[in-house]
Amino acid sequence: MTTGNEIGTDALRSLYTSHGPFATVYFALPAHPELELAAEARWQELCHRLSGRGAKQSDITALTREYEAHRFETGRLVVVAADGAVILSALLAEDADDREDQATWGSLPHLLPLLAWRQSHPAHVVAVIDRTGADLELYAAGATEARRVQVAGPDDEIERNLPGGMSQMRYQHRAEDSWEHNATAVAQAVAVALEKLDAHTLMLAGDVRARQYLLKHLPARVRGQVAVHPVSGSRSADGARAHRALQVAQAARQAAREETSAVMSEFAERRSPHGTAVEGGYPTLRALAHGRLRTLLVRDDPDARHTAWFGEGPTHITSRRGELPAEAGPRVRGALADVAVRAAILSGAAVRVIEPEPGAGPAQGIGGLCRYARTATE
Repeated sequence: MTTGNEIGTDALRSLYTSHGPFATVYFALPAHPELELAAEARWQELCHRLSGRGAKQSDITALTREYEAHRFETGRLVVVAADGAVILSALLAEDADDREDQATWGSLPHLLPLLAWRQSHPAHVVAVIDRTGADLELYAAGATEARRVQVAGPDDEIERNLPGGMSQMRYQHRAEDSWEHNATAVAQAVAVALEKLDAHTLMLAGDVRARQYLLKHLPARVRGQVAVHPVSGSRSADGARAHRALQVAQAARQAAREETSAVMSEFAERRSPHGTAVEGGYPTLRALAHGRLRTLLVRDDPDARHTAWFGEGPTHITSRRGELPAEAGPRVRGALADVAVRAAILSGAAVRVIEPEPGAGPAQGIGGLCRYARTATE
C-alpha cells in the first residue's frame, strides 16, 4: 500500500510495462463504522459492474483481497489489477464520502482520477522562521504529510535589548546583522527545497522581520517563480499549529486552482490555426506522436466514447489503426484519454486534468500546449 506522494512518474511509467487488460477501481472507504455494510454492498456492485464489462474473475478476486485488507481505513482506495495481480494500490487521503465509485476495464489503466488528486496537492514549502533559524515543512507533489527540516542560522547574537550607553547602537547593529545572516541561511535552504521539489508555492510564518530578510535574500531566479502566502503561528508552542495546517491546506488547493487557470489561459492565448496549442483527438495524438506536446490537457469524462490506437513505443499512437508503423508491434485499441495519458507519461509531457467549462476547454475534452508549432514535415 502506498500513499499519493509515493506515486511518482516512475511508478506510473512502470504500470505500462504490464500487459493488459487492466481493471481499475476508485472506491470511497467509509469514514464511519455504521456505513461498513453499505460499503460492502457498494463493493459488490463495483465487482458486478466489472464482471459485466468482461473483467477476468482473477482480477476481481485480486481487487477484492486488496479491498478486504484496507476496508477499515479511511480515504479513497485506488487499485489497478492485471493478470490476476494487483500492480498498484494507493490510499488517497481525502474526504471521500462525496466521491462516486468508479470501475473500468480496458486495455490501459484509468489514471485520470489519480492524476487529478495529485494535481490538487501541488508541491509546496512551509517555512516557520524566527531570528535564529527556521522549521521547514517540505511537501512533495501529492503529499499530505511533510518532511520536516530544521535550519539553524550561523549567528547566535540575536538580542539587542542591552543597557543603554555609547555601545547601545553597536549592539543593535550587531543583532540586526545576525538576524539577517540567519535569514540568509534559511533563504538558501528554502531555495534548494523549492527547486528540488519543483514547487512554486511558499508559505511563511513567524517573526515579521526575519520573514522580510528571507524574502530579500531568496534568489531572484526562485523569487520570480514562487507565490508567497502568509500563514499564522511561530516556532514556539503557541497553539497555532492546527490552525496553520488548515491555512496551508487551503493555500495548496488555491495554488492548484491557480496553476490550472494559468495553463487554461495560456491555452486560450495560443489557440489559433498557427499557434502552439492543439485541440481535439487527432491533432493532440499527432502532436504526441511527434514529441511536440509539452502539456496534455484532458477531461475525465466517464461517458466519453472516443478511442485511439497505440503500439509498443511511447509515441506509437494514432486515431487510425492503419497509420501505426510496422515497428509499433501489436496494435491495441483503448479509450482516447487513457491512450493520450500513456503517451504523455512515457514521453515526458505533463498532464493537466481539466474541469468541463462550456466554451473554454478543448474540443472533445482533449488538447494541449506544444513546445513548438507544427512543422511542414509533420
